[in-house]
Amino acid sequence: MKVTLPIPSVELPKAPSFFISREVPQVRIPFLSLLLEPRSLSKWLLIWAYCFYLALCVGAYYGWELPRLKNEPSVRLGADSPTYWEAAQYRDEHAYHSNLVSFTSNYLGPVTIAEICRNGLGVVIFNMLLFSLSVEIACTIPGVDRYWLVFLLVICPETLPALSTLNKEILVLVSALLLAKYVYAKRRSWVLLGLVLLASLFARWEQIAIILAFLFLRRRGSFGDRKPYLGLASMIAALTIVYPLIARLPGSHLGAFTQYTKGANTIAKLDNIQNNFGFPLVIVPKIILDICGELLRPLTYLSEFDIYGIGDVHKMFIIPLFSISLILLLVLAYRRGMLNPHRPIAFLIIIYLIMTSITPFVQPRYNYFVYVLLALEFAKKETPDEEERKLTAPAKNVPDIAGLTRNPECLDF
Repeated sequence: MKVTLPIPSVELPKAPSFFISREVPQVRIPFLSLLLEPRSLSKWLLIWAYCFYLALCVGAYYGWELPRLKNEPSVRLGADSPTYWEAAQYRDEHAYHSNLVSFTSNYLGPVTIAEICRNGLGVVIFNMLLFSLSVEIACTIPGVDRYWLVFLLVICPETLPALSTLNKEILVLVSALLLAKYVYAKRRSWVLLGLVLLASLFARWEQIAIILAFLFLRRRGSFGDRKPYLGLASMIAALTIVYPLIARLPGSHLGAFTQYTKGANTIAKLDNIQNNFGFPLVIVPKIILDICGELLRPLTYLSEFDIYGIGDVHKMFIIPLFSISLILLLVLAYRRGMLNPHRPIAFLIIIYLIMTSITPFVQPRYNYFVYVLLALEFAKKETPDEEERKLTAPAKNVPDIAGLTRNPECLDF
């Protein structure tokens, strides 16, 4: 008789092994692709044209802006650049803890940039870095063509003073591209939204109200998301009631713009109607005025040219050329269906135009935010996911060659 005793298996400890991967870790260096990536001749020409444009911005600073800062005879390139420099100097010398943000003005962004850079050349370099960083962030959106985006931005006349002077437009560009990145992101980030609101606060506090209104109306499952026209109508109705009530409050600065409406120009008369709960009646003409500006009255430029000559480059050339470029993009966007309110960026553009039109004055350069978003939309191609959704979308009641329909219920004989 055999007896078998099971012997438990014992596993000897293995000697430690070391594995060294032969793969080289990939490190993404910003802007390195501009130097090493092979590209066509047309793209190289665009890169060199962009470098020439940056050199032009530096030349505009030394030729126009710097003499003006030294109180020497020069032309006006930036809209409010000397005002911001004076505010920064007064803050340093007299009232460091003065309030930079109020209901009627916001000097927070430009004064902060002036305190960081300390001189005009530092501001120019800082503006160019912000511009490049914003473009890099926008290029992380799927489908965005870097070359088209930069091209559309630099041909905008308002971009030249935005890079060459102390201004708010560079902050508007940053906030607009950050917001587009947040809108197109598959997973919304609270950190990114915080950066958008912070950049908007440094630019114009009104942008925060516009962004919050957009996020509220386009929240998932809301009536504004399902029926964007109804959302826009509700916002117009709210502005129609709220604005006149605020204008009637004691100490409100809004009433000061309408106290001389009798016998005044067109915008003052429209403000008078708006102040009496008639905003829906004047919304379209006020949007047209904000977009076109003095282009509707070309004789204004001739009369001012006889007085000031070409001393005010920003008012005589940059603003009208900006209005023309904005009108062209709006027309092309409308013809291509890019202004459909069902599109999130189009919905944001329409909200921005409506809410800026309620201001009691005309300022076309405030629509630089709209131009940046339109430039991004033109530079963005449809991603494969978007194309696949269009191709796989079910077609209803589309007749085939045999005269049948693609509705399965119609194929049951």
